[in-house]
Amino acid sequence: MKAVRNRASALAEEGSFAGIHIDVLGFQPRLSSTVKMMKDSGHLHPAVQVNSVLYSLDPSPETERRKPSFPFRDRGLTGIKDGGNPRSVRYFRDGLLEMLVRTDSTGTPVLIDYFNSERHHVRRDELDDAGRLVRVVHFPISTEEAKVQRYIGRDGQCFLTVWQSAGKNDWQQGFLFGPKPRSFPEMGILYTHALEQLLAQHESVAITSEFRENLDILRDQNLDEVVASIRHPHLRKVVTAHSNHLEPPYTAGSGVSGNWRRLADRLDEFDALVLLTNAQREDMAADFGHEQLLEVIPQVAPPCKEATVPTDPNRLVLVARTHPKKRVDEAIRVFRKVLDGNPDAILEVYGFGYKDKEERKIHQLIAELSLEDSVRFMPFTSNPDDIYATASATLLTSASEGFPLILLESMSYGVPVVAYDSNYGPREVIVDGENGYLADFADSDALAKKILLLMQDPGLRTRMGAAAKETLSRFDTKRFVENWKRVLAAPPRPERVTRVATDAVVEHAEWRGKTLLVRAPHGTAPGTELIFRRRHTDDVTVVPASNGKWLVELPESEPGDIFDAFIRLAGHSEKRMAFDIVDVIQRPPMQIYATAHGSFSVRHINNGLVAKGRRWLKRRIRPQAQ
Repeated sequence: MKAVRNRASALAEEGSFAGIHIDVLGFQPRLSSTVKMMKDSGHLHPAVQVNSVLYSLDPSPETERRKPSFPFRDRGLTGIKDGGNPRSVRYFRDGLLEMLVRTDSTGTPVLIDYFNSERHHVRRDELDDAGRLVRVVHFPISTEEAKVQRYIGRDGQCFLTVWQSAGKNDWQQGFLFGPKPRSFPEMGILYTHALEQLLAQHESVAITSEFRENLDILRDQNLDEVVASIRHPHLRKVVTAHSNHLEPPYTAGSGVSGNWRRLADRLDEFDALVLLTNAQREDMAADFGHEQLLEVIPQVAPPCKEATVPTDPNRLVLVARTHPKKRVDEAIRVFRKVLDGNPDAILEVYGFGYKDKEERKIHQLIAELSLEDSVRFMPFTSNPDDIYATASATLLTSASEGFPLILLESMSYGVPVVAYDSNYGPREVIVDGENGYLADFADSDALAKKILLLMQDPGLRTRMGAAAKETLSRFDTKRFVENWKRVLAAPPRPERVTRVATDAVVEHAEWRGKTLLVRAPHGTAPGTELIFRRRHTDDVTVVPASNGKWLVELPESEPGDIFDAFIRLAGHSEKRMAFDIVDVIQRPPMQIYATAHGSFSVRHINNGLVAKGRRWLKRRIRPQAQ
């Protein structure tokens, strides 16, 4: 995310903090080379450290022992280039496809796909920029089976296994190997554990939660909930807003969207919520409360660019991915009206597509409006010169934004922005008729007329372009950095809520046959009762502490049953038992887990996935270890 990268670079350049880190949740096999490229090109400050959260769990020594992998050099294989991709080669053995190898521009393999004799894709090896194996993905033959990922450490051994849901991309649960093997029934718990290990290296630290969309890697939680669950004695927790928090039509009073409602329910667990505009702060204070936690820090503007090439008066640019919120289809309809007034006009679209229904709809609309020769979908570029340098105007038709950075990027080139007055961002930057144009939402006629004015009047473009550059002074780097320093350097709020119902926190639980052993927290008095209640019933199991532990025999159960744990100290009422998974030994179909509020529960799961996983382990991992 460009806004995160810009903030990290600005804070690193200023130098007040001991370290600035970007923690990457997803798997990127070539993260180190990507980061180097960004730093070499000036897109990321050299002092910013980028960590892979998953690979931070690798317990092996720092010394790299993995060797580059080139199994396709086997002389028994015959290679035939893939006609559709010059960097892909299929390898056959005695006429049967065995593997497909994709390489980078240097010839180093990026991935190796393996096939069985029926041409089923059974495995993928993913390699880093040196050609070393970093992840193995095992594909099921049937959609009823789970995809399995194995992460390979510096010592060449698997340190983490992730099971995905059968027939889906959801990451379901993880298994960590090494000195202290343990399981994680939910990926949110695994990520919380990994981030705690990373943050434990620092005495005092701040963390920001940057994303709250639904992710395959976090099936049952989102990033806000993961960050809220992190334990650290001196941790400041800040949540950020990069998008509109409202439901369609994304205006005040239209209701708060699902993931933002989840944040609203837990906002008291954070120290601050940073917003990009005052307008969103007002709306969010009305919807969320907690006004004292709401901070406004707008985007930081890039430096002004000197014009080195002449403006093309017919060139209009749109920077947007083909997501419904971006309303690329609306931009196409606006441009049809522009073309009616200027037959030489061209619309260049910069932004990736998803090859989905929305993208197909956009291309169908272009054909219906006879725009095939005038609308151009441009290749990816990280160089803003390619986008803005010769444009007469930038078009923004989004239904919903947080504060699109393209507003400031375009203005840094002296290119006015013509936009709908949507929430949020355009009205914070554009002064209608001075440095750009605003139109009432969905008034496509007005928007098209404003674009034609800029295309047809070079003097107007020059005046508005100069005013656009002057606008950037309101979004200068110094003010941006000072505001972020104030938010991040403050101590944690003393009144910040921790979702723990009692001071008693379970850190070790395991099954011994059908008996659940729960180790009592340090200082637990003998006789303290651990109570399991079957959810939505009156079924209760009560066990007193003995010799620093509880031995629990849960009653017979069926898939879907959940047992919630409570603790009752002598002379006190029972309270919910908190749970921080440090050491857990599971026994399917019973699964020990932490609820969304960090409480201790046990549930009876459908063990079909577990049984398949066991068969997979026996069939695939053990033979490879021989």
